[in-house]
Amino acid sequence: LFPYTTLFRSSGGAGLQADLKTFQQFQVYGMSVVTLLTIQNTQSVEQVLVLEPSFVRQQLRAVLSDIPPRAIKLGALGNAEIVQAVAEELKSVKVPIVIDPVMVSKHGHALLDDQAVESYRKLLLPKAYLLTPNLLEAEKLTGMSIRSFPDVQLALHRLQEMGCQNVLLKYGRVDQEYRVYLTQEDGIAGMSLPFQTTNRTHGSGCVLAACITALLALGQTDLGTIVHYSVTEVSSGVATGESLGKGISPVETRLIRCPF
Repeated sequence: LFPYTTLFRSSGGAGLQADLKTFQQFQVYGMSVVTLLTIQNTQSVEQVLVLEPSFVRQQLRAVLSDIPPRAIKLGALGNAEIVQAVAEELKSVKVPIVIDPVMVSKHGHALLDDQAVESYRKLLLPKAYLLTPNLLEAEKLTGMSIRSFPDVQLALHRLQEMGCQNVLLKYGRVDQEYRVYLTQEDGIAGMSLPFQTTNRTHGSGCVLAACITALLALGQTDLGTIVHYSVTEVSSGVATGESLGKGISPVETRLIRCPF
C-alpha cells in the first residue's frame, strides 16, 4: 500500500497511468497524488499544467490520514512550491521513499523548472531511500558533467552527501550496452544489459521506479536484488511487446512480472 506523487499524462504511457499499471502487475494497492497534468501523446507534449501546491498538499493529507503507506514513489513535481509542500507533508513519514526526479519528458519538454532544482537538493534528497536519476537529471542535481566512470563515482558521492541513502544512476548507452550504477555499502555496483534498439521507451523511468517501490512495499529489503530484478523486467518490457502510436511507444507493462 503506498501513495505516490506524479503527473497525469493523457496518452497513458508514463506518469500516473504507467505507475498504476505497474503496481497492478505486483498486486499491490496504489494511491495517487496528482501534481501536474499534461496534454501529450507518443509524439509530443503540447502543454503542462502544474496544480496549486495547496491542492497537492490536501491530496497528500487525505491519503496519508486514511491508509498508511508501506512505500512512497515521487515523480514529476513541477515547481519549487510543490517540492516544498511535498517535503513538509512527508516530514514525519517513516517508510522507504523512492524519488524519480523527473525533469524532462522523453520528447525534451521541461517538467521541472530550474528554480526547483535547489529546493529538490535541500528538501527532498535527504528524504530519499533511493534516488533514480538518469544522466541528465544527475548532472542537473550535481552541477557537473558525467562522462566517465570516475565522473560517475564523484556524482554518486555528491548525491549521497546531499542526503540520499542510496542512488541508482541510469547512465544509459555505452557502445551496445545499457548501463546503470547503484551505490552500495562496499562501493558501486554496475549492471549492463544489451542495448535495445527500439522506440518502446516511453515511461521506462517511471515503470522502473514503480517496480522498485512495489517490491519495497511487499517487504523486500535487499536493494541490490530489487534493482537487478526491476531493471531486467523493464528491459524485457522495452525489448518486446506491441508498439503503440506514431512516436515513442510506451513500455509494455503487461510483461512485468512479480517474482513471487
